[in-house]
Amino acid sequence: MNETFLFAEHPLGDGQDRGVDAGCVLLVDDEPLVRRSLRRLAEHAGHRVLEAGSVAIARDHLKAGSVDVVLLDVGLPGESGLALLKDIGLLERAASTVILTGSENRVDMRTALASGALSYLRKSVDALTIEAQIEIALGQARAKREARASQRQIEGSLADALASWESLPRKIAVSLCTAWDLRHVETSTHVRRIGAYTKELATTLGLSDQDATALGDAAILHDLGKLAIPDAILCKPGPLTEQEFAIMKRHAAEGARMLGSMEHAFFARAASIALNHHERWDGSGYPNGLVGDACPRDARIVGIVDVYDALGRQRCYKAAWTDEQVAAFFRENSGKQFETVMVDALFESMPRLRELAFEIPESVAEPG
Repeated sequence: MNETFLFAEHPLGDGQDRGVDAGCVLLVDDEPLVRRSLRRLAEHAGHRVLEAGSVAIARDHLKAGSVDVVLLDVGLPGESGLALLKDIGLLERAASTVILTGSENRVDMRTALASGALSYLRKSVDALTIEAQIEIALGQARAKREARASQRQIEGSLADALASWESLPRKIAVSLCTAWDLRHVETSTHVRRIGAYTKELATTLGLSDQDATALGDAAILHDLGKLAIPDAILCKPGPLTEQEFAIMKRHAAEGARMLGSMEHAFFARAASIALNHHERWDGSGYPNGLVGDACPRDARIVGIVDVYDALGRQRCYKAAWTDEQVAAFFRENSGKQFETVMVDALFESMPRLRELAFEIPESVAEPG
């Protein structure tokens, strides 16, 4: 193709290299003479230059390094330059593309511009126009990069904020449990064991690790309502009177009230657990006498590990039960106080629950 390049006959400026690394320009043309002329112009303007005589070589340059501007011919051997233009978009490169071609095909022009080309120039255009288009394209490429960098920064900030927001409920839950520790040292680690036991049993029952972990975090708040119960009842040695037990049972509704006021999915889940973890499979529990799966599964999971931990621990009103006594109790109450599926899963989980009990031992109150 015999094209006339005015910039080849009339160099721009004073002919001195500005020595400025303004950007990287990829010249994609199958004619060495054209590339040589374009290289002279681009280097004179201070740009780094790469050359490609085909789409395949141009792709290699794009994949290997940072290209700011592509001067692209349409009529190339093998694949058309339009195919490369589409690849530049697919690769999400920051490069801006200027079509520089001998083609007068309006379909090619419309396709190129629709595919993201900045401009469509004939090869007979003057040198100053080409250099101006390179500068415009370079500015666009830099703007793209800055926009993408800003987007990544925003996405990173949003991810950090989301992670902080998602971890906040657990932090609040732990703080609330710390308040319980200060109130009732004897059972302070009970709530932590319940969290760990709940996660283990939930996993055995088939919950995902993520859901089991979230349930374990919510479970540590199951007894929060006991903050509203007088110490004379909480710490009473021996059995409670009927009136005292009626007061004790209020902790379920009190906990639900405290947690439900926070208007967050995590605390709504914790509120449901607090309210229902003393319900029983046969309907003999409290506060609402729910029967079977009318009691939410979360609460049934927490309820059974709550009893498991309480039976095996010494309290002011009882001695610790042996492992054999605990196992016999759950066998006897399978299908009655507890759903059979829950009891079976509890027995399957017991070896790990014993390990967790060793890892989270009872707190010892300091002498007053």
